[in-house]
Amino acid sequence: MKSIHNDQSIGLINPERLELIPNEFKNAHEFCFYLHDQIAHLLIEYEASGAHDLVANAFKKALGKKKYSNKDIDIFQLMKEKGLVKQYKHHIVSHLVLGLIKDMLQFLYEALMCFEKRKFTVGFALLRKPLKENLLFLCWILSDQDDFITRFESNNYRSLNGLKKPQQLDIISGAIDTLRVQNAFSAEIIHEIIFSKINDIGFEPTWQRASHLITSQGELLKTEDYNINFIFHDPQLDYLYELLYSNLPLILIFTVQVVLECVANILKMNEHTVSHLILTTIGCYQAMFGDGRKQSILKLLNKHLSSFLKCTHCGSSLKIDRVNASKMFLQEQIPCKSCGLMSEFPLYWIVSVTNMKIVRDSSTIPLLKRE
Repeated sequence: MKSIHNDQSIGLINPERLELIPNEFKNAHEFCFYLHDQIAHLLIEYEASGAHDLVANAFKKALGKKKYSNKDIDIFQLMKEKGLVKQYKHHIVSHLVLGLIKDMLQFLYEALMCFEKRKFTVGFALLRKPLKENLLFLCWILSDQDDFITRFESNNYRSLNGLKKPQQLDIISGAIDTLRVQNAFSAEIIHEIIFSKINDIGFEPTWQRASHLITSQGELLKTEDYNINFIFHDPQLDYLYELLYSNLPLILIFTVQVVLECVANILKMNEHTVSHLILTTIGCYQAMFGDGRKQSILKLLNKHLSSFLKCTHCGSSLKIDRVNASKMFLQEQIPCKSCGLMSEFPLYWIVSVTNMKIVRDSSTIPLLKRE
């Protein structure tokens, strides 16, 4: 995937933090941090809801009326014996989703901070686990929850380990089928970026070299003579930023959608919030990294929101394009080409008052509908 860069930063991160990142990658880095923050917001909302504690709290309340301590009761066994299948699955999955997202965010945050400091070896080593493992497990829970639970219950050190390419592809493909924007993603492309050891523009060869001093599997992973992986690497070279930001925005866009669906399966979410998150993340990605021929979200918004697209200063018509899209999506502002002033554009409010929602539809990316 060839990325399209803009030499201007978006303005979400203090410029001092971006000083070591080349200009052409600053906006991509800020966008990736924005995606990390959206996942963090979902996690905060989810954890604050207490949805993961519903079953345990119900048992505590019931046990409080009897002379038993929580330690006397095996909650998993009791739910099985009483045939409480729905509650059993909810308890396991809700805690798994919470734990996997929490753990993933910690690694993603530290990895992104390392890339700001040109600590490439540490950054790529940190990026490996959340994308190869946490994300895959979340996809698995979406794709086949019953299969994951069965494997999780017993001998999971074997049953959840050592998956081959066909299984990984099935899991990713199954997860994509559950998303609101299915055609935005390709299981093959995502797998190539994350897992392929023979893709020289994917992550896996670099992850392996960042994690191990000596590597040997395949031509791309053979440590060269008179070398030890990465210890002689010049941190002033920029080529690793190209590898990183040609792949990471797409993978994090996918991660946001997967996390959103995992949370929505457990906690009822505001549909306007869901639609806004999908519009801003995928719309901004299309504008920043698209091929210029098919900007689906921009076309949809310009069509549906034309009555709102007016400069608040001179009244001229505004248009969302690839140049101003990132500022509009992420900061809710649009510059006017006529007077040069910035107009506020409260996208979330507009989506809400117009009752505009993302409709599940496998043929479009995505389908907007007013209800």
